[in-house]
Amino acid sequence: MKKLIILTLIIFAKSAFAQKDTIGLNVPFINNSVVYERVFNVPNAPKTLLYSNAGLWLAETHPYGGKTELKLEDPVLSRVAGTVTCAAGGSYKVFLGTNYYTFTFNFTLQIDCEDNKYRIRIYNIQDVFDANYAAIDDMMQSLINSKSLTLTTGGVMKKDDFEKCFQALNIVIGNVMADINKNIMVDNSF
Repeated sequence: MKKLIILTLIIFAKSAFAQKDTIGLNVPFINNSVVYERVFNVPNAPKTLLYSNAGLWLAETHPYGGKTELKLEDPVLSRVAGTVTCAAGGSYKVFLGTNYYTFTFNFTLQIDCEDNKYRIRIYNIQDVFDANYAAIDDMMQSLINSKSLTLTTGGVMKKDDFEKCFQALNIVIGNVMADINKNIMVDNSF
């Protein structure tokens, strides 16, 4: 009887873990939300420098085509937040050629600064197409449940579409985090 209970618990634990794995796409899905979060350690970096440069990053134009808008600067919490719109694409082979696609994402980016480290949180992610938006959280839930998702435009996204979307999202998030990391340590003083 004990062995049966232990076996049942092991099977249950494995099935619960499989949902968090997001079907091998390396997308963090916790509490029904896709939220990317990462803490960067930067020795000998004062909070004021990190905070100032985080605000500058959100206020600037970026060479890779990303659009940013600074929405919040809180010097007490050393927090900046804003919106980012950025795209990534790819291609796949079809019978007589290659199809190309681009996904554009809009999301909220928050940077919290302390002495010698900062945290980036990316959440409220939406796939943007034409003038319409689809919440990434809903897409992930559909993918996990092996269901298609009907869009407001009447289109339907299926498993292959979701996988391409999340691969493009990981590229965008990686590019944004790398760009912030590259620029946050620049000393802009005279």
